Amino acid sequence: MRAFQLAIADEYHNQKMRCPVHLSIGQEYWLPLVKKFFQKTDRCFSSHRSHSMYLALACDPESLIAELHGSAFGSLQGLGGSMHLKELDSGLEASIPIVGSSIALGVGSALSAKHSKNDVLTISYFGDGACEEGIFHECLNLAALYKLPILFICENNSYSCNTHYSNRQTANDMTRFPLSHGMTNFKINNFDPYLFIESTMEKCFSLARDRPVFLEISSYRLYEHCGHLIDLDRGDRTYDEYLYYQRIDPVNQMLSIYPNLKNDETIWKKYYIDLIRKYE
Repeated sequence: MRAFQLAIADEYHNQKMRCPVHLSIGQEYWLPLVKKFFQKTDRCFSSHRSHSMYLALACDPESLIAELHGSAFGSLQGLGGSMHLKELDSGLEASIPIVGSSIALGVGSALSAKHSKNDVLTISYFGDGACEEGIFHECLNLAALYKLPILFICENNSYSCNTHYSNRQTANDMTRFPLSHGMTNFKINNFDPYLFIESTMEKCFSLARDRPVFLEISSYRLYEHCGHLIDLDRGDRTYDEYLYYQRIDPVNQMLSIYPNLKNDETIWKKYYIDLIRKYE
């Protein structure tokens, strides 16, 4: 997943990928576990930052690359681009660029599953910025009231576009919102041991099949909000802040401990770059 996104970042300047890209470099540490607990009949609704969830659900990476290039071989025949990714066979129902929209669609899916008495879990995946939308609060209320089978996954990187949470909210804790609805909630961050992260996610997926569950993922985005650059020249975050999170990034730490994985990352990155150039 990291190698794929680095390949996009390296090649994007060629201006052959004619759509915005929202990379998740720095935020991937929990995503490989999604597929482990995701069942074939489950449904996922993603936000605009959808590359990582697309890959987490084991969707075809070449179809994504083709889609970024507007190719007819893309996952949406080149008509959707980066922010509208979907692959129904893998459970990715939709990716929606309008902030908060994945939440409402997810609740609708969960309501349908409950009425139909189907064993279907819906995942609604969004960022901390969506917690400032009215639809978010309406959906939490509805999901709690009707005990819908839905897992709300809020990936909190502390920034909405380039605005820090301290300029948007009174606290950097999104679990206070589901708590007000009496909803079961959990929180993980990149400091947590991997086994704790795994067990927490397993518990979330299990409990959410019977009632709504809210999971906050604390993370940090190392690249700019939209694009292929590292945005240290815009005054939104300091260089010291960036270096700190780069140092504690779980993927970077893992690569420093296991040098053979670094070699694997290099090999996979080259593989994805070659795929990208196939469509340029």
